[in-house]
Amino acid sequence: MKSTGNDIIALNAIDIQRTNTPAFYSKIITAAEQALYREPEVSALPFPVFVWLLWSVKESVYKYLKRADAGLIFPPTKITIQNITAPRKAPVAGLTNSVWESDRIEEDFYAGEVKFNAHLLYFRSKIDAEFIATAVSPVPGFENVYWGVKKIDNPGQENQSRQAREFVLQKLKLFLLTDDLSIDKTPAGCPIVLKGNEQLTIPVSLSHHDHFVAYSFLLAR
Repeated sequence: MKSTGNDIIALNAIDIQRTNTPAFYSKIITAAEQALYREPEVSALPFPVFVWLLWSVKESVYKYLKRADAGLIFPPTKITIQNITAPRKAPVAGLTNSVWESDRIEEDFYAGEVKFNAHLLYFRSKIDAEFIATAVSPVPGFENVYWGVKKIDNPGQENQSRQAREFVLQKLKLFLLTDDLSIDKTPAGCPIVLKGNEQLTIPVSLSHHDHFVAYSFLLAR
C-alpha cells in the first residue's frame, strides 16, 4: 500500500486530569499497552504524555489505512502498539523559526511497531515540551517519508487548515520544482496533491491541534 499518516498533539491543550482517569484512557490503550509503561525508558514520560503518545500513533495508523479503506472507522483499542523504544540521545528541543522538519535535523525518536489486523507499520514520534508529533511508515527506516511541524499564531479551524496545506505545499514545491501545486480531498477526506488538474501519486497526511499544524508525505525517488 502506498500511503502515509501523521498526527500532532498540542500538550497545553490536553485535559491532564481527565487523561489520568481509567474511564478515559482505557478507551484508548489496552492492558498490554498499559504494561509498556512499566518499562524504565518509557515510564520516564508523564503518564498523560504516554497516553497521548499512543493516541497519536493510533491516529496516524488510522489515517494511513483509511486511504485504501474509505469506510474504516477509527478503532483505538484494535490498533495495538507492540513495543516502544526511547531516543538514545537527548532529542533536539524546540522549533527553529516556529518549524521542525524531519529531514533537516538528525535525531532519535520514540519509535516502535504497531499492528492492525494483518497490517504491521512502524512509527516515529517527536516529543517536545509543547507537542507530540508522529508519523508512520511501512518500513522501519522511514525511507522517503517526510514529516514536519509548524507553530501558528491563530488556532482558528479555517486558519489551521489553510496553514497545514500551505506548509506541506511549501515543502513539496522544493522537491517537485514547480509552483503549480494545490491540495484537494478525496470523498473520504484524505488529502491529495494536484499539479494543475492532474492528481499526483504522492500520498499526503495533514493534522492540526491548537497552535500546531503538521504534515507527512511519501515521496519515492
